[in-house]
Amino acid sequence: MPFSRLTPRTQKLTTLVAAGITFLLMALVFGGLQFFYAKRQQAVQNINYTQLRQLAETSGALAVEIDGEMMTVRMPDGQLLRAVVTNAAAQQEVAAAFASNKAQVEYQSLQPGTLTTILSWLLPIASVLLFVFIGWRVYASMGGGQGNFQQAETNTNDGATFADVAGVDEARAELSETIDFLRDPTRFGRLGGRPPRGLLLSGPPGTGKTLLARAAANEAKVPFLSVSGSSFQEKFAGLGAARVRRLFKQARKLAPCVIFIDEIDALGRKRGRGGDSASADQDQTLNQLLVEMDGFEQLSGVVVIASTNRPDILDQALTRPGRFDREITVNLADMRGREQILRVHARNLKLEEGLDLSWIARGTPGFSGADLANLLNEAAIAATRDNSEAVGREHVEYARDKILMGVERQGFLMDEDERFATAVHEAGHVAVGLAVENGDPIHKVSILPRGRALGVTQALPERDRFMKKREYLEDQIAMLLGGRAAELLLLETMTAGASNDIERAVEIARKMVAEFGMSPLGPIHLGRPEDPHSQTILDRIEQATNDIVGEQLKRACKVVDARRTEIAVLVDGLMERDTLDAEEIRSSFGLKSEQAAA
Repeated sequence: MPFSRLTPRTQKLTTLVAAGITFLLMALVFGGLQFFYAKRQQAVQNINYTQLRQLAETSGALAVEIDGEMMTVRMPDGQLLRAVVTNAAAQQEVAAAFASNKAQVEYQSLQPGTLTTILSWLLPIASVLLFVFIGWRVYASMGGGQGNFQQAETNTNDGATFADVAGVDEARAELSETIDFLRDPTRFGRLGGRPPRGLLLSGPPGTGKTLLARAAANEAKVPFLSVSGSSFQEKFAGLGAARVRRLFKQARKLAPCVIFIDEIDALGRKRGRGGDSASADQDQTLNQLLVEMDGFEQLSGVVVIASTNRPDILDQALTRPGRFDREITVNLADMRGREQILRVHARNLKLEEGLDLSWIARGTPGFSGADLANLLNEAAIAATRDNSEAVGREHVEYARDKILMGVERQGFLMDEDERFATAVHEAGHVAVGLAVENGDPIHKVSILPRGRALGVTQALPERDRFMKKREYLEDQIAMLLGGRAAELLLLETMTAGASNDIERAVEIARKMVAEFGMSPLGPIHLGRPEDPHSQTILDRIEQATNDIVGEQLKRACKVVDARRTEIAVLVDGLMERDTLDAEEIRSSFGLKSEQAAA
């Protein structure tokens, strides 16, 4: 794979590894040369000046080599003796003594040899060049101050288009209008209008914001530059602002064009969060973005599209008209939208003829587009594992249970007492869930351990709820506390299995009091946790929350006490079959089946 096609992190790692290997090889080569040179040299014995003087006077040496302060004596048997004589006069006396005794005296030149000279110049230069190369490659792998701005291929046939985007018709229409403006500016500008400078896509994760941007890139037929918000942040100060300038400079050259900034909350957070250098550099980067989007030099033919899951933390100067003229909320799809999304993701799947996608859409309220894609993928995997010819209803049921309730823990075994306690707990949930009037229908109950839970009661809404009434919230709390009520009345004890139920019940009750105004305290709202609050109001909120939870626990206990017989039948069924569906649950409580009621 070419180096330019690697990811920035891979490029950096590749560069560092290559530089390290090069440095290691150079060290090994020089070390090997030094070792080879040392091996070729004959062993030398060091002696002192007195021993050297005695050798000079005894005429037992063949030759003497003088190299600066070093005097090396060669003996008749080939042995080499070396001494250091720092005094020039003493060195001359010793040399004269050796010469008088017919030993050959040879002086080495003090000027370095050609190889030594070359190495003395080459090694420092090579070291400097090596470090310059490493620094340059690291700087280039981090974008060289430019950032990793990718120009999307707009003429490919395998990319997403607006036909592949379903369930978000309003957002698609807004983007389509902006793209048409770029394609034909004279048509839309004949009355004096101007194209929006920026579009901000916001919404929960998985709703299709990035997919919309990819579709816009294919539909635009104009250059499309994509970049992530985090790519502007670097450990070197000033690089973020430089990258913003380079991005918009490149966009102006390609105009008309579209810039897409994914997860802009990493770049556009509110300024003034801290006094450290990192916050100051982030503020500087954001300031440069503000100037580029709406400063003295106006953008011409450049539209900025950004996406985020956290529009509440963006700086107000960034989201004002003139920079982001339109904020498009990409919400979770309704039942009709979910069916359209399922049809898009089911194009490449082989489904059974009787499988109705509208049935899947009705049973998946609150699912995002990514969740629905994962649902069908898990169903296809389950069908493949079962060697089925097509994806059927049972595979979709399995995938939905896996997503909503977690994976079955096959190797986890409970003893009979724990299984019975879990069955009683879940039966309490079911009893209260069937008794309340505004709750969601019970779909399935199981005492098989799934995820972190020992048992699960699954309630599926019949429809999308866009506004939750007080009665619905109270019924939810009562159902959550049904397990604890069953423990108190039927087991005459309490277990730790109700901890998550209590946590969720208290959370709903606190929102009813402190956010929704559904308590005797009236319409109050605490706001953000960091805002100052009176301890008196906090105590009153806590008391009102406890009152709601306590009242619903009493209500759940009354239901459980009145349905002891039906709960016993349900517990026996769970102990025998582990999992019961909606029809078996209704049968245990003596209720008509849904088909018979219809």
